[in-house]
Amino acid sequence: MALSDQVSDISTILPPVRQLLLVPFQLRTYGVLLYLALAFPLGIGYFAGTVVGLSLGISLSVFLIGLPILAATLGGVVLVAAAERVMARQLLGADIPTPSWGLSEASRLRDQVLTVLTTPVLWGSLIFVLSKLAVGVAAFTIIVVVLSLGLSLLGAPLYYDMPGASVGLFLPEPIRRELSLVIPWDQFEVGISFIVRLTSWEVSTLPGALLLSVFGGFVLLIGLNVLTAGGWICARWAELTLSPGRNEG
Repeated sequence: MALSDQVSDISTILPPVRQLLLVPFQLRTYGVLLYLALAFPLGIGYFAGTVVGLSLGISLSVFLIGLPILAATLGGVVLVAAAERVMARQLLGADIPTPSWGLSEASRLRDQVLTVLTTPVLWGSLIFVLSKLAVGVAAFTIIVVVLSLGLSLLGAPLYYDMPGASVGLFLPEPIRRELSLVIPWDQFEVGISFIVRLTSWEVSTLPGALLLSVFGGFVLLIGLNVLTAGGWICARWAELTLSPGRNEG
């Protein structure tokens, strides 16, 4: 391979690597982090309100009192979807145009109601609102693990020698595993065996704490990249469900 080809291959690899390293220093990363952090409490409220409203509305619709409840619930879904479009645009950079409801084509009230109930925009919004809880649970779990683990390791040099502080890996008892490979050969057995032993490890020196801090920075870097990728998935999901057909209104 020519030297110019090697340089060209390296130049194509460096930009993605540079993007991964710069994620913690980009404002958009923290917009994604805010969006994902809000997804859990919002998802609980969306799911509870929507499920309760639909359940009551459907069960009481035989007495007609359920129809206003259903209308209010679906209206709430529409309002929530409108707010979520704004959040997805501002925090995730999603490309979500305002959808068209097609009401201008229906002159009578009955036709307008049927148009709203049959439009993909309403059902896409309902799917998005109900799925928000699952997104929130996953995002909350990853955020808590990444931030708690990464920040605690990153700050190890600040508190490793404080009275009463213990920094390191602590196991109730050592873990011992034996890995073996045995191959039959005629009347003999030929094999090789390794013993892996994992014990507790406590940081008691500054170099050890600095090494732990470097590992914490690596955990934060990987975690923020994972969360950024999750934000990209959320943006695509919002584009798919909150504006089906991507019609300009």
